[in-house]
Amino acid sequence: MVNLRVVLIASVAMLLGLILWMGYFFYFRTDGRGNVLREAESPEAAARGQQLLARADALTDQQDYDKAKVLLDSLRDADANPAMFISTDDLAQRFDTLRIRRSRQQSVP
Repeated sequence: MVNLRVVLIASVAMLLGLILWMGYFFYFRTDGRGNVLREAESPEAAARGQQLLARADALTDQQDYDKAKVLLDSLRDADANPAMFISTDDLAQRFDTLRIRRSRQQSVP
C-alpha cells in the first residue's frame, strides 16, 4: 500500500517545481506582460526580416497603403519560416503606422 506521506511529499515537490518553472519562464522568457520573447536563429534570418520590413516601410512612405498592407499581412506567418525572423513588436508597429497614415490621408480633403 502506498504511504500517504510519500504521496503528499511528492505532490508538494511537483507543485513547487511547477511554480519555480513558471516563475523562471515568466521572468526570463517573456517581456513582463506575458508575451513570449523570440530570438532570431541566425543573423541572416534577422537581416531577411528587416529587408522585408524596410520594403513595407518604403511602400508606406510612397503612400501605397494597399500593397504595404498585403506585404505586412503576408509577414504575419513569417515565424513558420526558419530562414526569416520578424519580431511581433516590429510587425505590430508597422501595422499601427500604416493604420495611422491611412486614416490621416482619408481625413485630409
